[in-house]
Amino acid sequence: MEKKSFVKGAAILAGAGLLVKLIGAVYRIPLFNIVGAEGMSYYEVVYPYYSALLVISSAGLPTAISKMVAERVTLNDYRGAHRIYRSALTLLFGLGLLTSFLMFFGADILSGSTALPESDLSFKALAPSLLFVSVMCAYRGYLQGLQLMTGTAVSQVLEQAGKLAVGFTLAAKMLPLGPQYAAMGALIGVSASELLALIVIYIFYRRRKNEFSGLRNSQDSPRRSFGSIASGLLAIAVPVSIGASIMPLTGIADSVMIVRILLEIGFSMENAQAAYAILRSSVMSLINMPAVLTMALAMSLVPAISSRMAEKDYKGVKRNALTGMKLALIIGLPCAAGLYVLAGPILDMLYPKLTEEQLMLGESLMRISAVGVIFLSLVQTLTGIIQGMGKQVVPVVNLLIGGILKVVTMMLLMRIPEINIKGAAVSTVVCYTVAGLLDMVYMVGKTKMRVNIIDVFLKPLFSAVIMAVSVSLCYKALLAAIHTTFAALGSVLIGVAIYGILVILLKMFSREDLASMPGGKRLMRIMYGK
Repeated sequence: MEKKSFVKGAAILAGAGLLVKLIGAVYRIPLFNIVGAEGMSYYEVVYPYYSALLVISSAGLPTAISKMVAERVTLNDYRGAHRIYRSALTLLFGLGLLTSFLMFFGADILSGSTALPESDLSFKALAPSLLFVSVMCAYRGYLQGLQLMTGTAVSQVLEQAGKLAVGFTLAAKMLPLGPQYAAMGALIGVSASELLALIVIYIFYRRRKNEFSGLRNSQDSPRRSFGSIASGLLAIAVPVSIGASIMPLTGIADSVMIVRILLEIGFSMENAQAAYAILRSSVMSLINMPAVLTMALAMSLVPAISSRMAEKDYKGVKRNALTGMKLALIIGLPCAAGLYVLAGPILDMLYPKLTEEQLMLGESLMRISAVGVIFLSLVQTLTGIIQGMGKQVVPVVNLLIGGILKVVTMMLLMRIPEINIKGAAVSTVVCYTVAGLLDMVYMVGKTKMRVNIIDVFLKPLFSAVIMAVSVSLCYKALLAAIHTTFAALGSVLIGVAIYGILVILLKMFSREDLASMPGGKRLMRIMYGK
């Protein structure tokens, strides 16, 4: 596969991911404003458990499928690539059925482990989506292994649109019954949207089936049994899934511990639920937005680097890895700076029903969490690189170390009354910082690549600082003349323009980087004059 494929594939997924996040924000923000902090606590409490049950099918196996399919395609074994897909589909259907069954019939037990026993309705409403997502991931993994990202992108966008239409409507209609029923309605919308996404990606697959059939018939290969393929998939998927399960498990720790610790240090139940909802729903939903870009990058890097490894093109591996790491920082640093500087105005604009006290808490949590955006960007991208190199266990161990430190840090800091829930935000930053640095040290040492500190680190950092100062000054100037919302939006646009100009002036991308990007030739002429 050409480097061109991984960068353009990342661009397709990133574009879809941004649109998905925008639609998600359109859904989540009015949902919060209508059902309130209490309703959102019932909505959010289920997700760490859901993510933990979903982790094998949504994280490990799609990565394994795309990696194995990419390797077969590189060797012109298209028939073998399709057999991998069919075996994966069978395996994922079984896993999805099992996990969906466990969540639905175990809803009482799961809700009882939280501080919100009435959340059993939320668990039952979300259970069917485990089956739908699992089956959908077989199609996504196969198409991504073939470097066909459009099907995944389209299904992601329509999935969010379906959630918006169904979930928001049901939440509003069920609100008079109580906040827990409103949350259930919103989560039924999630399950319905996953079914829609599955139908869409299946239609996309069927429409391309003739093309796939031609590829499958292009070369004979030894026929592998289902057991052989399944064991190969699981050998890759299990370490990846263990790594991917670490954050959902720490999320479960958040669900179980945060409200209880806040009650222990003197918070009322209402204030504890509100603080938890502000952290998990308002703050983390914004903090995770930049991760869409780096997650798209990581998803494209796995098959791209796997193909290079299969060809023994180790120079290509280094080149892709260095480009990926540089892109992660070019994305992560300005996003972190912007969220830090405009934390209060952004929350005030999006969540007008927050009280002044809640807004101040959200601003503090946002500023703390913004630092973690830098290292989250690195963790996601470097994990994709290291997994593509066939070293699935390494990022698992590194993230596990970070996850353990997160839980310990949270338990210690949150029990200090002056710190309270801010300790949970600090602990997440600690987790990503440790895991990101460990991943970077391993990747640089393993590939023996030479990292230009100025190009990779200092140029994006300098540009992000200049952008942050400019945004802060612009916001204060605009606020004197126009409403907070318009001042915030205007400052963001100015910040994006300033950062973009600095990217060009400092020549952050090489000619080779630009040659593989959509619109890269035009940027090359601007940067290099040729």
